[in-house]
Amino acid sequence: MEIILHKTTPVEARLPLLVIGLIEEAKDNPSNMRLTGPLADMAEKIIELGDFKGAEGEIALVYSLGRVHSERVMFVGFGKKVEVTAERVRKSLGVAARKAREMGVEAVGINLTQLALGGLSPNDAAEAAVESFLMGSFHDPFHKTQGLDKYKQVKELHLYSPYADEELERGAFLGRVLGEAVNMCRRLSWGPANHVTPSKLAEEALNLQELGVNVKVLDREDAERLGLKSFLAVAQGTLEPPKFIIMEWGDKKKDTVALVGKAITFDTGGISLKGGEGMELMKTDMTGGAIVISAMRAVAQLGLPLHVVGLVPATDNMPSGSAYHPGDVVDTYAGLTVEVISTDAEGRMILNDALAYASKNYKPKAMFDFATLTGAMSVALGEHTIGYFANDDGVAKRVEDASHTSGELVWRMPLWDVYDEQLKSDVADWKHTGGRPGGAITAARFLSKFVGDTPWAHFDIAGLMEQKNDKGYNPKGSKGPAVRLILDVLRNW
Repeated sequence: MEIILHKTTPVEARLPLLVIGLIEEAKDNPSNMRLTGPLADMAEKIIELGDFKGAEGEIALVYSLGRVHSERVMFVGFGKKVEVTAERVRKSLGVAARKAREMGVEAVGINLTQLALGGLSPNDAAEAAVESFLMGSFHDPFHKTQGLDKYKQVKELHLYSPYADEELERGAFLGRVLGEAVNMCRRLSWGPANHVTPSKLAEEALNLQELGVNVKVLDREDAERLGLKSFLAVAQGTLEPPKFIIMEWGDKKKDTVALVGKAITFDTGGISLKGGEGMELMKTDMTGGAIVISAMRAVAQLGLPLHVVGLVPATDNMPSGSAYHPGDVVDTYAGLTVEVISTDAEGRMILNDALAYASKNYKPKAMFDFATLTGAMSVALGEHTIGYFANDDGVAKRVEDASHTSGELVWRMPLWDVYDEQLKSDVADWKHTGGRPGGAITAARFLSKFVGDTPWAHFDIAGLMEQKNDKGYNPKGSKGPAVRLILDVLRNW
């Protein structure tokens, strides 16, 4: 999508579609529209008729019939003025973006003046507008060969503002990078497991070298030499070559931040085989890895003044004659031994080696991991909120602040040592699961044994890897969760 800035009024736009935002107060006082001339007349008329009230996400499409140069005007509701946040703008414009795509419109204009009605700066308004249109209009045919005429895309996004300058360009650029990162995560997360293999994830990471990211991909033999035995225990049941992916960006003299993403490219449960119903969605069990690769791309594009390390342990989890078993005792990179209770708790097996590797070799100021880890988290928080655990209040504050700016909801869960009782083993240092009670918490407590003294946060994104219906800026399919959240943590460092 090409982004074009115009330092002029939207009435001059000559486009198939012009998008104008309105707040609820517009019905009581026309000055709240911040519109003049024919656009103001059109808005007043639809309000007068009662067809449009300015509620959040409400849309009214008007054919201009020559009253303005653009062929159509789409009025979009933002709700009450005091509630017009960047997230409200993203959600409302995400609906408009999807409608524009469905109409087959290739060029759309947005008036940024209305986006700032709630106090957003012009550059924040530009960022939110571009972000929302990229995310909201996302519509990928993936591997379809028929009906491709339905998969039209908005090719041009025109932004109109009297403040068009370098700062506004920066806002639009930020929105583009963030939106494209989310869409990259969606494509990887929703790709079928026979296409998005560990080797494919390694290929995506290697492509980042064009942006200046240093990439190293370790194969099975490399991982064996390094002692990544917990990671390899999961991988020993599959013929698909596992990959331990390491990405580095930036100046090592700057603060080091490590990102770790679980990438089980397909999860059968191994010997502890899952039920067949819904197993096709286990292609998304590598969403954590997709988050890290997508975030690393954005970090490089933004040129963030940090040293960012991304680690993605990638493998299938398959049952076979060589698969690891419940009851096995496995060595780990950290030197601890682990008793395997269920081979379907494989995520924490690959993550513990990656966390220990990052902590020992990079000594980061902070470390964040992302994983579709436990059904227990999905039961606890549903599909709207990311549950996270932190061993450091400073790291937690960064996460909470980023949640407010990105609009991605988070909830801090307890990480108390009392839950260690459930992880005690008679034959190893730790069991890797603690049973059903507090399942998400005991999983996080297990991972905490492998981070050393590193300030760390663990994001359990189970429940957020799928959007069942179009909603706001999230289309049906992968949400691309936590990408904007972690990028806001990093860019506000």
